[in-house]
Amino acid sequence: MSPFSVYLSELRIRHGLRQTKLAALLGYEQGYISALELGTKGPSNEEFLARLVQVFRLTDQEQAELALAVKQSQVRYTLPRDIPPEAFRFFAEVYEKIERLAQPQWQAMRAIASLDVPAREERAVLTNIKETEAPM
Repeated sequence: MSPFSVYLSELRIRHGLRQTKLAALLGYEQGYISALELGTKGPSNEEFLARLVQVFRLTDQEQAELALAVKQSQVRYTLPRDIPPEAFRFFAEVYEKIERLAQPQWQAMRAIASLDVPAREERAVLTNIKETEAPM
């Protein structure tokens, strides 16, 4: 299940709605709502998300959570062309093994990804400063 699937399901349950009732309120088929909650489909368009916001009267915080869940539920990513070859290799290896990775491996990769890394420009400036500093 995707983060969006989990969010939608929890939102619907929190409001005490069945899938059929939510589908009717949104103007979609119950099968579509089911597919969204199972993660076999993603939200088809901005109109669906706008209706979701309206039907549930989502707060700004809830709308931010929804947007994050949608972003985290992408199924396709495009790598920037100017990343180093090692980055391409890394993502290719992860993609090849994605279905076999265990929870501890995901946790380790997420821990590394959450480290605060200076932007590329900042790293270049820091490197230049270190290279130009005279030893004392």
